[in-house]
Amino acid sequence: MKSTTRYFQLTMLLLILAVFAAACASATPTPIPPTAVPPTALPTPTVASSSTAGQSGPLAEAMNKVKTAKTYRVDLNITGKGNFAATGGPTPEPGAEDKLITLLNMKGEVNGQNAHFAIQGMLTAFLGLAHDKPFEVISYNGTAYVKGPLPLLGATEEKWYQVPPEAAQVAQPPLTPASFLNSFGETGISPADFKLSGAESLDGKSCQVYAGDKSAVVNAFIKLGGATGATQEDLDSIDNAEFKFWLCDDGYLHQVKMLIEGHDKNKPEQKGTFEILMKLSDFDGSITITPPADATLLQLPEPPTQALPVTPTP
Repeated sequence: MKSTTRYFQLTMLLLILAVFAAACASATPTPIPPTAVPPTALPTPTVASSSTAGQSGPLAEAMNKVKTAKTYRVDLNITGKGNFAATGGPTPEPGAEDKLITLLNMKGEVNGQNAHFAIQGMLTAFLGLAHDKPFEVISYNGTAYVKGPLPLLGATEEKWYQVPPEAAQVAQPPLTPASFLNSFGETGISPADFKLSGAESLDGKSCQVYAGDKSAVVNAFIKLGGATGATQEDLDSIDNAEFKFWLCDDGYLHQVKMLIEGHDKNKPEQKGTFEILMKLSDFDGSITITPPADATLLQLPEPPTQALPVTPTP
């Protein structure tokens, strides 16, 4: 399903930014053959500011409050239905196309510059991991640690490794509230695009729900079109899209949900669905990040060398 896999790439770029987008790219999607007729170019969108600092209203204020939080926990789930083989993911068994697949789950906790998180799901394949094996990382006082085995990084045993400084970026949290919320302005989404749609109880808190319709999501995809190769034909294959924020009585955002439903433009009967659900909790709470006491210094594998071409002797 070329269209649904494209939605996945777009959604990842929209919400997960650099690290998860890189993971998606590492899956080496199937190249799209050139067409005789060039695809329709996307129109130029109206781009919002990349910051919510100058915007007013309850949702903008909550976004700014989340950005200043020093401690928090995050639980992120990306699920989908459809055929993800073109992005390195699973091909559903016959008759199981509607089975929900966990593409990625991340649980993390942050205290200032220190963080501990674990990621698992189909998208960890780029690290050589099975989908049920977590990629666990700790960042503490500028030092990074990873939990083996991670053969791709040279961590061959099931224990903690200290990552050398030149590779410490591997332990940077792939998602923070600030980077997540800043991405909205960068992709053309403004808090003003979301309207109060109701009230719900969430984790014992009274929350207001702000919702954006398909047009808010499509506008973001138009902004991303140049970087992802999205075309007007791709946008026309989106059947439904929604974006929701849960603003709770403590003034923080505690949940964000994005849902995209679409079809293959060449085979309309083939459907695909992606859902991103992010939960945030324990803002400014007591969270302690502890480094592993028995970590072994990681010896990074040498990059493969290419033999120099042999010059024939005259």
